Amino acid sequence: MRNLFSILAFIFILTPCFAQTQNNKYQFYLDLNKVNGDKLKISLTTPQITSDIITYNIPKIVPGTYQVYDFGQYTTKFKAFNKDGEPLKVKQLDKNRWEISNAKTLDKITYWSEDTWDADVENFVFEPGGTNIEENNIVLNNHGFFGYFDNMKNLTYEINITRPSHFYGSTGLATGSTIENKDRYTTANYMDLVDSPIMYNVPDTTIIKVGETDVLISVYSENKTVSAKELAKDIKAILELQKDYLGKLPVKKYAFIIYLFSGNSKSGGMGALEHSYSSFYYLPEMSAKDLSNIIVRIAAHEFFHIVTPLNIHSEEIGDFDFIHPKISKHLWLYEGVTEYFAGHVQVYGNMVTPEEYLEIIQEKLYGAEQFKDDLPFTEMSLGCLDQYKNQYYNVYLKGALIGLCLDIMLREQSNGETGLKDITNKLAVEYGKNVSFKDDELFDKIAELSFPEIRLFFKKHVEGEQPLPLAELFNKVGITYKEHVVTHEITLGGIALDANPETNRLIIMNTEEMNDFGYKLGYKKNDEIISINGIDIKLDNTQKVIDKFKKTTNPGDKVEVVVVRKIDGTFKTKKLKGKAVEIEKTQDFLLEFNKNSSKEQFQLRNAWLRQH
Repeated sequence: MRNLFSILAFIFILTPCFAQTQNNKYQFYLDLNKVNGDKLKISLTTPQITSDIITYNIPKIVPGTYQVYDFGQYTTKFKAFNKDGEPLKVKQLDKNRWEISNAKTLDKITYWSEDTWDADVENFVFEPGGTNIEENNIVLNNHGFFGYFDNMKNLTYEINITRPSHFYGSTGLATGSTIENKDRYTTANYMDLVDSPIMYNVPDTTIIKVGETDVLISVYSENKTVSAKELAKDIKAILELQKDYLGKLPVKKYAFIIYLFSGNSKSGGMGALEHSYSSFYYLPEMSAKDLSNIIVRIAAHEFFHIVTPLNIHSEEIGDFDFIHPKISKHLWLYEGVTEYFAGHVQVYGNMVTPEEYLEIIQEKLYGAEQFKDDLPFTEMSLGCLDQYKNQYYNVYLKGALIGLCLDIMLREQSNGETGLKDITNKLAVEYGKNVSFKDDELFDKIAELSFPEIRLFFKKHVEGEQPLPLAELFNKVGITYKEHVVTHEITLGGIALDANPETNRLIIMNTEEMNDFGYKLGYKKNDEIISINGIDIKLDNTQKVIDKFKKTTNPGDKVEVVVVRKIDGTFKTKKLKGKAVEIEKTQDFLLEFNKNSSKEQFQLRNAWLRQH
């Protein structure tokens, strides 16, 4: 009897501890069948609170956006209750925080969340980072719906979703389960939840295999202009290149979540937001061929984020402060190197020619020229939310050029054996998903894994104000680099062009700087270009068609541009004809392969671009 009593007592003692551990997590509930005016009701069974007062937070900013959006402003009717269902006192501190009194008795929170896509606010959320609640589609960028208590971001999150029976949830999460029309997702912490968007709608999905990774492609298109299977082939091609480039993919599952809109977007833009195991795309409806080309270009960048910041990130990113963010000084790595890889993988894998790759580099040079070159890149990164907000876009321009310089330097120092991708692979092994580096130690760590000369480069050109040594490094790989060169070229007529996503055509925005050739053709504002010399021009092939026109057309050649023009309220097709005119132009940057390169230059170039 005494032994039995001891066992029963042991079980009795353990039971409360076990129950407490099981409940020490966030348990959210929402029913997608109960939409009320673009709003959804969120219910939370709270983890155990040990303080008298606790603050609940919905993010002010989230990783990857580098923009203050105040997602809490879309939250209304916030209420808190104890286990008896009695309301607790709640005080809203600001747009994103709610203070709850007598918090040790807290058991449940409820509130309503409005979608951002239809919101009428001053600081509109770029759609890929926002939320959508409509009859046929619901986009859960989870930072817009779910929050966390102070100092409790690292508890388990359980998201319970009741959905329409014909809906399917597309996500990069591999921790989901389904019983009838109820889905449950779990994440280890709040950061992982925010990193994992979910899109619900009638499914149009397919799964492709890339190495050992399952890649989900999910498409929502209101007018069904394109299907997931139509996009899969081209997406698979770029992912296979990236797999070969990296050696292997560091994720078991990845999701391309694609929302196609009709008409104009409210933000006036289109694009994507990266995540560790997925990327969310917000793009206009168009043909499968045109859309594939756009997605492939964007995916070349977004997919590389599986390297950084997924497996290489600082403490500022690894334990992100969603209310008072501390920004890392290494945007050159997170966005710059990622953008460099997105271009370099294409020439490295023979998707583009070396000559076409030089054009990609030239675009970066032209773009970077618009920003402050003497502003240390680390300083710009730290101030990208406020003081240097207008300099942020340079991370995709000069940031990529920093990656290029490092790649050539590493190849030179290692006799072609080691490139920047090899160093990032070493960093990913050194740190990985669950270990953050200290912001002030990264430069030294990279030098330790490579060469001392790399540390000096960082000191001069990334931490310091000195311009990148582009001419010197390009010369090492047999590329002639010149600035402010007078050239002669054929143009389209000096017209200002923009994209019309509704028609998938270029539109003439103004003719204020039109040259003689443009006047001879007879362009008018709002003309939309259909073809140039019989070659159809769409948004996805614009650069190639225009570049080919400039390279293959000589002064005096006959040119025919077909446009759509609105005449007396009716759209009519017009053929504009003229003879090509060559103009003199000062070109800010000129890159050319030097045919008289030395053997050493050829060898280093071939190692860098993998050309033989």
